[in-house]
Amino acid sequence: MGFKSLLASLLLVSAASAQLSGRVGPTSSLSSKQSTICNVLDYGGSVGSSDIGPAISSAFTNCVLKHSGSTLYVPAGNYQQKTWVTLKGGTKWAFRLDGFITRAATTGGNMIAIQDANDFEFYSANSAGGIQGLGYQARNAGPRLIRVITSTNWSIHDLVLVDSPEFHLVIQQGSNGEVYNLAIRGGNIGGSDGVDVWGTNYWIHDVEVTNRDECVTVKSPSNNILVEQIWCNQSGGSAIGSLSDGTAIEDVVYKNIYTNGGNQAFMIKSNLGSGYVRNVLFQNFIAVGTAYGLNVNQYWSSQSPGSGAGVQLSNITFENWNGNVADGVKRPPVQLICADGAPCTDITLKNVNMWSQTDKAIIKCESAYGSGLGCIKSGSSHTSYAVVTQSISRPPGYSTPTTMSGDLSDGFPTNAAIPTPTIPTSFFPGLPQITPLAKNL
Repeated sequence: MGFKSLLASLLLVSAASAQLSGRVGPTSSLSSKQSTICNVLDYGGSVGSSDIGPAISSAFTNCVLKHSGSTLYVPAGNYQQKTWVTLKGGTKWAFRLDGFITRAATTGGNMIAIQDANDFEFYSANSAGGIQGLGYQARNAGPRLIRVITSTNWSIHDLVLVDSPEFHLVIQQGSNGEVYNLAIRGGNIGGSDGVDVWGTNYWIHDVEVTNRDECVTVKSPSNNILVEQIWCNQSGGSAIGSLSDGTAIEDVVYKNIYTNGGNQAFMIKSNLGSGYVRNVLFQNFIAVGTAYGLNVNQYWSSQSPGSGAGVQLSNITFENWNGNVADGVKRPPVQLICADGAPCTDITLKNVNMWSQTDKAIIKCESAYGSGLGCIKSGSSHTSYAVVTQSISRPPGYSTPTTMSGDLSDGFPTNAAIPTPTIPTSFFPGLPQITPLAKNL
């Protein structure tokens, strides 16, 4: 499939409404949240502060919570943070982070946690505010940068997150959130997740991630999630999982996903377990030189086995894929390794043209039922079967994948500071961002 055909196929699914169950984002305008400006400089903070955490907490407690329609404001400039903050509650408020905060302690937890907020917006007006985690100094032994917990009707946008010691952005439960216009730079190491999300009715779009773990990943339980225009730029790649006992994921769409290098174009990963993943569409994927391509692995060895016979995968469609893996014999461009105790059903591949940079490739299937792949089985009797490995030729519809001008050739080192990026204005070849940067509004 050529690039023009790929762009034409974007019209097949309507935009933001594709898999959402209703509106997302704040219920009131940003301008209505500016009746009171709660400036951290008026609550004990200063530009260049060695610990801006207490000033953020004080501005929230003594100003935001007392004035609906207010904005907690961190002006442009550099700050350090030693005291982590949990901003709990509040309705109809905003957090404007125009400054850049650098981690200055190794305590675990979350540098900034937003909990039980409603009608909330976290952003930078200059599209340059954010957090530097200096993860290379406290690798897997420090905080996550931002966590949003059980919040409703909210958005995060126009922020830069760099080198978290742990994960960069975690969205824990809640509903009706929108995440967009983010640049995330992590080290070339596991445990550096870009965006992890679980909850109800979330729209995540226009995000660039560099790391060696999750790009934008849906976890359980989740429903009505739309992820689009994601640039996994030397990243571990996006995924659903890891999945184990009691998995409950349904009504998910990933579309317009571009992956340059990294572990996979996409992965559904589990090791036995129970529950379900159903009603999922993966549409319009481009991959360049990834290790794996389309990778379903329900015996993923990096995860401890669950107690069930397997997570049931059903009604899953992969449509309009074009790209290549580094070595298609060593790691297949497409593999569907399903649980023998819970075979995958109604798995459909349409216009999937994945190939190898070596011009040699195999595909693999195990206990997978559906259509569109040589090794997948059809029929209404869904019994387990052993791994089937087949050599394949270059797909007739394959074309050299289109790339992005900002593609990185390698990930960032794990033993040195990572430079601060700017937020791009395009996250998928040929498509502009959905919402302009705040600085351009």
